Amino acid sequence: MTQIKKEYEVSSWERVEYQPNEKALAAQAKLEKDPENPRLWMEKGLALAEDKLYREAGECYSHAIALDPFDGILYRHRGHRMLSQFRFEDACADFVLASRMIPENWDVWYHLGLSYFLLGNYEKAAQAYDRCLSLSKTEPDYTAVCDWYYMTCQRLDRMDKAKEILEYIREDFDPGDNGAYFRRLLMYKGVLKPEEVLPKDLSSLPPLEIITMGFGLSNYYYYQGDVEKSNQIIDQILKTGDEQDSYFAFGYLAAMADKKRRQNQA
Repeated sequence: MTQIKKEYEVSSWERVEYQPNEKALAAQAKLEKDPENPRLWMEKGLALAEDKLYREAGECYSHAIALDPFDGILYRHRGHRMLSQFRFEDACADFVLASRMIPENWDVWYHLGLSYFLLGNYEKAAQAYDRCLSLSKTEPDYTAVCDWYYMTCQRLDRMDKAKEILEYIREDFDPGDNGAYFRRLLMYKGVLKPEEVLPKDLSSLPPLEIITMGFGLSNYYYYQGDVEKSNQIIDQILKTGDEQDSYFAFGYLAAMADKKRRQNQA
């Protein structure tokens, strides 16, 4: 965690070695002319997040919220950045507020479910994912929410509901950017074998794929009763995230939460 700690010791925007991207520069230029515009602060936050400046992005959203506290999308984005800083309770609070202000927003319920999942409140996570599922319209939407909803139901020992969720997923789905989730779901359905989801040789895979696919495998082995293998995969996920600067991935956050929870139960 040393790498992460260093990033948040000082404002990355002010560090000499940081070169703002074009979007951040454009947003800053607009803000100099219109500093009381909350959507411009959000624009700057989104640009900073692209460079993994999550604390600074969160500060931009907080500034925007101070200017317009009733714009739900601002809480949605700040909540996401709270997750990136391991501030799960703060993230959950932001998503709850956003769910009241923009209740038809799919992303809000998806991330609210994740924040409850990370906190170990699986009952509320299931409620959020159920709402998210009802709002799903595209195959990528169904892929993402069904994956996390399925795992949540496992943790609540609701296997009949878990099987029902898998029925939403067809083998001819186009999951879009959620290909890793899709392969996890196909494994849960028995279409793919674990070794087909994540090969032993990880050298050719991008870090995010190792982390995302890995967490699905960890969950799979845990509920197959192979806790040792599940824990080994969790360690691999955390190692990959730390070494490859991918600590913001949802699979990394979930693996970190699982490891801490299991250590506390030991």
